[in-house]
Amino acid sequence: MPKYNLFNKLPFLSYIDKIHVRYTPGSPYDDTCRKLLLMLLNPDTLKKFPGLNYTYELLNYHDRPEIHITMKPNVNLRFYADSNTLEDIHRQIDVYQYNAHIRYTQHRSLEGRGDDDS
Repeated sequence: MPKYNLFNKLPFLSYIDKIHVRYTPGSPYDDTCRKLLLMLLNPDTLKKFPGLNYTYELLNYHDRPEIHITMKPNVNLRFYADSNTLEDIHRQIDVYQYNAHIRYTQHRSLEGRGDDDS
């Protein structure tokens, strides 16, 4: 039986308005923040997601690394980078991304519009 992939995973940065990364470079638990910053600083990312805003903040040695994400329908999420990987974060924001995607497709759909004059 062939496998069908009806619901593809959306890219990690889709339907995200803003990302703020707080981390300490060189700490043992900065791998998630470092990977995310490398992804954000890539010029291809800015071409693919032109509306994405990102900021980062360098912390003291004893502060806990955090990632703040603001999604399209004004959903604010906060993750501790020392206890979450990028895959964990993607799994948690996946629901909000699909809700934003469904709203976007309904708004852009020709069937959903009731603009008929007849």
